[in-house]
Amino acid sequence: MTNTHHHLIAHILQFLGSGFIGLASASTAAQVGMRSADRMPGESRWPHCAYCMKALTWQEAFPLFGWLLRPDTLTLPCPCSRRKGLLAQPMVELAGLILGVLAVYYGGWSLASIPLALGLGLLPAIALIDLQFGIIPDGLNLLIAVFGFFWTLLAADIYIALIVTAVLLSLGLFCALVYSRWRGREMLGLGDVKFFAAAGFWLQPEIVPWFLVIGGFSGALLGVIWKRMGGGREFPFGPALCLSLAGCILYQLVK
Repeated sequence: MTNTHHHLIAHILQFLGSGFIGLASASTAAQVGMRSADRMPGESRWPHCAYCMKALTWQEAFPLFGWLLRPDTLTLPCPCSRRKGLLAQPMVELAGLILGVLAVYYGGWSLASIPLALGLGLLPAIALIDLQFGIIPDGLNLLIAVFGFFWTLLAADIYIALIVTAVLLSLGLFCALVYSRWRGREMLGLGDVKFFAAAGFWLQPEIVPWFLVIGGFSGALLGVIWKRMGGGREFPFGPALCLSLAGCILYQLVK
């Protein structure tokens, strides 16, 4: 009975630890990434609210709980409370928390869980930034690659990962430079190409076709929803890629 109790406490602590890593990754990436996407030359790199442009305090920048310190918390306001209902940003942090917990639930706790939770936490933030600004910041693509590199180094074969990365980079460049010219419109942005390359560190060779199929299907589906909601003619591909990569990573942990 005592051993079972100790195991239960250990599992809970592991879930909480990995969940907080994912939450912190999502929160920091969203705040810094949105500032990077919206920042004009010469302006501060410190996270600002994307709506009222108020610089965040240390308390407001604290993952998830920073929202609890704002006036009239339940209305989900911006820092100066002029805009309400900002559900997307805390939802990104909550998604990071859930992905961090799932990383340990399916993959178990080990040193490799740290870059895994960090990488998964970046994906909701990248999806939100691409939806709002139509861009995936280079810094976030680089972090996806770095965390994927260390995760593969600890849990898989790094040489195979480098080959997969090269293949996906080549495919992305073909779609962006050759296929786009043939179709007469941009089929894949350079930010998406860089995401393709970064995703290669996370994917086993046999999972790559599923990553492409799920990304394409979900991109088409989300694009239809986007247009019906008045989002414009072009739908950012980043959210579909993030959804596909998260699903493929978790599937690899399960099988």
